[in-house]
Amino acid sequence: MSTAEFEIIPIDPFDKDLVDSLIDAKRAVQAHDFPDFALPSPVVERLRLLLVADSIKVERWLAVADGQVLGYAQLDMPAKDNLHMVDLSLEVRPEHRRRGIGTRLLEHVERRAAELGRDTVITYATESLQDVVRLDESGRHFAAARGYPVVESEILRRNVLADVDEDELDRLYAEAWKKAEGYELIEWVGEAPDEVAEGLAHLNARMWTDPPTGDMDIRPAVYDVARLRDEERALLGRGVLRLGAVVRDPESGEVAGFTVIVVDPGGEAEAVQGDTIVDPKHRGKRLGTILKIANQRQLRRYRPMLRYVITWNSEANDHMIGINEAVGYRRYLRELIVQKKLA
Repeated sequence: MSTAEFEIIPIDPFDKDLVDSLIDAKRAVQAHDFPDFALPSPVVERLRLLLVADSIKVERWLAVADGQVLGYAQLDMPAKDNLHMVDLSLEVRPEHRRRGIGTRLLEHVERRAAELGRDTVITYATESLQDVVRLDESGRHFAAARGYPVVESEILRRNVLADVDEDELDRLYAEAWKKAEGYELIEWVGEAPDEVAEGLAHLNARMWTDPPTGDMDIRPAVYDVARLRDEERALLGRGVLRLGAVVRDPESGEVAGFTVIVVDPGGEAEAVQGDTIVDPKHRGKRLGTILKIANQRQLRRYRPMLRYVITWNSEANDHMIGINEAVGYRRYLRELIVQKKLA
């Protein structure tokens, strides 16, 4: 196939045949690139096309030939802050790689970014860990060849829940509470309680700047309760199970830290450990350990047959890595964050 034999078009979420082909392409990419992970759910993919929070603008572009999706690009663009940035996902079906499809999609993305006034494109590539599993690394070579240097690296870890030593978690949890005496734990499902919403919004803003970001061009976030609620509603509308926990200082009412885990509708294999953060003035009291163990156990109550949880940490974030490894997470792959500043 030559590069002239396909066109790049926006997705119509109500074009059933095109959406079916997009989902098939995503499943083919996942099966090839991450064979040990659950395949994308058709239900989830359709809902993602329809329901997006107001805090983000999304464009989706498809490389299509004869009605078949050969590759796709999704541009996630913050709408309230970081207006210079595009967070890009770009994939090509394995059997159609090295035919110029990815190159033309990327050229299209960069033109669109410039048209929209965005000058920074951030995207991701996989690198195998020598002692774990060998994965397709063509993405990192593609990125390097097109002017996307590595600006940060993270390790994806996977927690196989059947292998977790619950007795060891009991010990860690009890020891942590000795250091955290006086704090209280609040858990929820779906929408966070009103009493902690303002504190959660404050800590969500800190998630943009507190964790290590290497040379990524990430700027402070504008994050308030309205944004928190809108993002929760978008996830609820997509049928996502969202399990959260905070630790709070009961005297001041201040939210000291939070964590969240999400499970897609129908997902009985995989959950994603999302953001976890403890306010700097409350660190050193094992609050992160309390949050991770409590919320992991809440997950097991709601999804007792679920197999594993995945999470990402900057390789420079030694403290959070230590907590994650203690509760059962193990290294699986390295994710390279690459970035290009557009002229």
